[in-house]
Amino acid sequence: MRKIVNKPQVKPLVFFGLLLIPTVFLCCEKTFDERSVFFIVLLVMLLTSIIEIPIYTVRSKKPEYSEREARCIGEIYGVSLVEEMQTDTEKRYKTRITLNVGGFIIPLFFSFYLLLSVNRMGSYPLPLLEVTMSTLLMALISYMLSEVKGGIGIIVPNYTGIFAIPLGLILAPSGLPLAEIAGVLIFTPAIFGILLGMLITLITVPREEVGSAFFNIGGTGSFYTIYLISFLALIIRSIA
Repeated sequence: MRKIVNKPQVKPLVFFGLLLIPTVFLCCEKTFDERSVFFIVLLVMLLTSIIEIPIYTVRSKKPEYSEREARCIGEIYGVSLVEEMQTDTEKRYKTRITLNVGGFIIPLFFSFYLLLSVNRMGSYPLPLLEVTMSTLLMALISYMLSEVKGGIGIIVPNYTGIFAIPLGLILAPSGLPLAEIAGVLIFTPAIFGILLGMLITLITVPREEVGSAFFNIGGTGSFYTIYLISFLALIIRSIA
């Protein structure tokens, strides 16, 4: 069963952990600055991706998978689907809606921090209109690409966040440094947009037709989507 603290998927965890090793030389060369903070945030996101915070419980339909199908799907997404289906003999799940610490809480708060830091430094005006436009477009893309998989939850393709890169570069005001674009117009709208798209999907999901024991916002099915665009934003900011 999925719990508040879950067993991590070893291969993806090791892969992204290895990606961070050479990145530390880009971000922490001499002094502790914004790049170093960005790197630490990504490291903490990865380490806390196994933690879920339950916030709500609803009822949703239990999928009619054979044991073999449930086992295969569970192995792909790293969840104990067979166990979850056998735990309750009812035809409906008591679905827990949870927020993933590494894929929801931390990136959301860091996005607000980046927005506030632009205002605090005062060197460049906060491109609020551009951030809003990019966020809404990313939310639309996220909503269109998201799907609800019976027994797994909301799945967002890993490439979804990449749309934020061309959007941020196109919408960026003239003269805004690439480092600021990476944080404020790529990372922030990607995080806001993906999470908003998932929340809309969650609200509109037909729970009489499809369901899961858990809907992990920022966790199973979407964490690596969020982490990939976060890593790319860190790289862009580091080489700027």
